[in-house]
Amino acid sequence: MGEECSDDTESVTTSIRNGKVKPPDGGWGWVIVFSAFMINVITDGCSYSFGVLYVFLLDYFQESRSTTAWIGSVFCAVPLLCGPIASVITNRLGFRKATIVGGLITAMGFISSAFVHSVSAMAVTYGCIAGLGISMPYLNSIVVVAMYFEKKRTLATGISECGAGIGTLIFAPLYEYLIMSYSWRGAVLIIGAISLNIVVCGAVFKPLDGPQEYNEVQDSDCDDRTFTDQGDHGAVELLPIDGGFVVTQFLKSQDIYKSNPSLVLESNSVLGESVATSPSIVRAAVSCHDLRETTKSPCKRMNKPLIDISIFTNARFVMFTFSSIILYFWYDVPYVFTVDRAKNFGITEKRASYMVAVIGISHTLGNLLYGFLGDRKQINRRYLYSGSLLLTGIVLTIVPIFTTFLPCTILAGLFGLLSASAEALTSVIIVDILGIDKLTDAYGVVMFLQGVSNLVGPPVAGWLYDTSGSYDKTFYSAGSCIGISGIIVLLTSFIKQKKETRQND
Repeated sequence: MGEECSDDTESVTTSIRNGKVKPPDGGWGWVIVFSAFMINVITDGCSYSFGVLYVFLLDYFQESRSTTAWIGSVFCAVPLLCGPIASVITNRLGFRKATIVGGLITAMGFISSAFVHSVSAMAVTYGCIAGLGISMPYLNSIVVVAMYFEKKRTLATGISECGAGIGTLIFAPLYEYLIMSYSWRGAVLIIGAISLNIVVCGAVFKPLDGPQEYNEVQDSDCDDRTFTDQGDHGAVELLPIDGGFVVTQFLKSQDIYKSNPSLVLESNSVLGESVATSPSIVRAAVSCHDLRETTKSPCKRMNKPLIDISIFTNARFVMFTFSSIILYFWYDVPYVFTVDRAKNFGITEKRASYMVAVIGISHTLGNLLYGFLGDRKQINRRYLYSGSLLLTGIVLTIVPIFTTFLPCTILAGLFGLLSASAEALTSVIIVDILGIDKLTDAYGVVMFLQGVSNLVGPPVAGWLYDTSGSYDKTFYSAGSCIGISGIIVLLTSFIKQKKETRQND
């Protein structure tokens, strides 16, 4: 410990080589996909089938459509509004624990809803508590699938998102049966028990751990010594940073390190290609334990900010987010109001619930279709997404023209098919724009802003009915606005960014 400082470099050896981690694109990843699929079956099945429960709540509470719609609005909005909270909890607890905690909170919210006696109380239990719980498994089901897949990322995402359609297909008639058999209180109690399966699904979210390479350095009293790694390709200079880490000069110069050093240096889980497969991250960090005896400066943790606000400097991301805000303001209109509109035209409640089930079937097929198309190199994902939203807008705009079961069911099916683009492509488009290392933060922010729209949208749609006496204005407004959101996404392709990542390979 008493040696003098010199200009000579200090030789170090590496204890772990081959720190390069690549998403498996299969293997346990397919178990992850199935678990994410089941989470979406439960969470989205409950959300998109609320229209069936909504009719019975109208009759029980004897409130206006606009007031009663707040229950569904809050339930659909809170999981999205809590996106940033879910991101923070996930970063602290990990994907597995956060999903398990979310499943328990969700069950608590549903079960407590069986004992309420007012719309406001149910908005708290069914909407806020259950919605908060759903936010964690919902976010994690997107991000974990993206972690485990690279070449098949869009297809894997599409398969997992099929759970939304299957859930609607199952839960719409299931809600109808449970309510008829046990009343709406018994139905939500049973749904609470079913939601505990989220805990089981979360248990299989094994982190994709990447080996980090630790550099063993000799004892020294010197503060400013330059270390070198005698690796397979000769000496590589290691630069001390923040008194607690040493990194390769090449790593320090990389944009991924500059944009988020804490992710590179501290994360035990690697989020995909831009971090996991970059050659610059072969030597990720030196632990505080290894350096405690070799530097005079204390080891310091490099704390990652709760939310990376640099994502808002990307014009394409900002426009894409604005488009999502418009989309989700009106997105739930068919799910919430299709049954009630059909009853107004003499269609039986049972047949009307089948229309919602048709949305679920076509939505499932749509997720598979967009998952397949989104991985094709010759297809521009943003063009595919924007075109689908334009067609979705057209479908909703012509809904008021038809009042009989068959054409309304066909339009419901077209809506389910085309609207699947929003679920299958949103996360991969964000990766295209920002890179996968920023997906968790960016998707959490997008969830929050979508939640604001979901919170206000259904009550506004219900208010349009209350003031006009029909759902015509509701569907006209929904169709035109969703079409505009598609045009906004199309315009993002004409904005030049200095840097954008498209990971098709």
